[in-house]
Amino acid sequence: SGINAEYGKTTGYIAYPRKYPCDGSCKAVAKAKVVTIDMKYCFKVTSIEVSNKHKCCSKNTGNVVIKVGTKTCATATMAGKTSALLVDCASGAVGKSITMTYANIGDISIDEVNLTVEGSDSC
Repeated sequence: SGINAEYGKTTGYIAYPRKYPCDGSCKAVAKAKVVTIDMKYCFKVTSIEVSNKHKCCSKNTGNVVIKVGTKTCATATMAGKTSALLVDCASGAVGKSITMTYANIGDISIDEVNLTVEGSDSC
């Protein structure tokens, strides 16, 4: 199954000029086991919530490494039957893109990503 992520809600923006991640319409792009969200501008990401269209009885499971820019935000376990995953980026990761690298993307089908961000000028 493919990744068909729609951008969910966001909290945070760059104050002046006011800019939102991806100009308000983020898309997740899947290539092999990596899902990328290009935010267009520099943001400090404080949390990421990933919603998955989970399947009934999936046995696929594996780690997902979530990075903001080049800094690792979190490593978590996600399975085909995981419906949502919320991670905090306590590392204060800053960047223009978010990448999620899955060890086993088999039954993962992301349908929404919610971000909490702050504008940053350190990219």
